[in-house]
Amino acid sequence: MKFRLELTINRPQTEVWTLFMKSESLNKWQPTLIKTEPLSGTPGQPGTVTKLTYEENGREFSLTEKILLREESDRIDQLYENQFSENITRNTFTGENENQTLWIVENEFKFKTLIMRVLGSLMKKNFIARTQKDMDRFKMLAESG
Repeated sequence: MKFRLELTINRPQTEVWTLFMKSESLNKWQPTLIKTEPLSGTPGQPGTVTKLTYEENGREFSLTEKILLREESDRIDQLYENQFSENITRNTFTGENENQTLWIVENEFKFKTLIMRVLGSLMKKNFIARTQKDMDRFKMLAESG
């Protein structure tokens, strides 16, 4: 399952990138994130692995995040994985002008179990809506200064 979303943020590209890369701001725009645990590597750099723990609807679950690629201020690719799925996320930031940044998120999910392959395709709208909400929260955070 693949999808792509775009959002214009009314802040300069370098400011958007800096905020996006700050791990301490993650839970401000991903409110269900309750814990980040570095496992290996230098935070924010390719090869780094981090355990992310979320709580949603009274249920706790974890993902490992591995940074696959980082092009300073422009792009970061991450692999999120658990026992049910793999998700490669590409975040691209392009300065539209000196005060606006276009943020493009491309997601590709691969489901590991038969039930998740069936449920995943049925829940595509939910995955898109969740990503859009996170993007909207990040935009509000970035634009609030």
